Amino acid sequence: MSAEESKARAVHVPAGEGPSVWAFSGDRYTLKAATKDTHGALGVMEAEIPPGSGPPLHLHQNEDEIFYLLEGTLEITDVDRTFVAHRGAFLLLPRGSAHRFQNIGDTPARMLMLFTPSGFEEFFMEVGEQVREGEAAPSPDRFATDVERSMRIAAEKYGIEQL
Repeated sequence: MSAEESKARAVHVPAGEGPSVWAFSGDRYTLKAATKDTHGALGVMEAEIPPGSGPPLHLHQNEDEIFYLLEGTLEITDVDRTFVAHRGAFLLLPRGSAHRFQNIGDTPARMLMLFTPSGFEEFFMEVGEQVREGEAAPSPDRFATDVERSMRIAAEKYGIEQL
């Protein structure tokens, strides 16, 4: 074992903790592991998606995206098919595959999002507005122009193509 390997430490983020931001239509994204934690191998976030929210159809040029649905119901569009995912569903979206999701339920959907290699988790931290504990989520009206701005940044800096 090298000296560098012997310094490796577990990353522990207790439940409900980690830097969080509001983005898009009031989605909450909480960072669990980033590039510095995984040596670039993996980015991990927990996402809470309110009813009706979800990104436009897009594809990733740089990373594979993985979702594990913890709560709720999402409608998923993958290239030319649409299906409904429920609690416990797993989804692998290889880079280059066109996709979108939308919360079609009456309650927030929660999912674990993984990006490999890491880096795309930084997009959410960049475009989002820091969550202040104890404050309610901003009104969806507050984010009326946020999706356009966010998708522009995603295209310019993160290799995302909106379709």
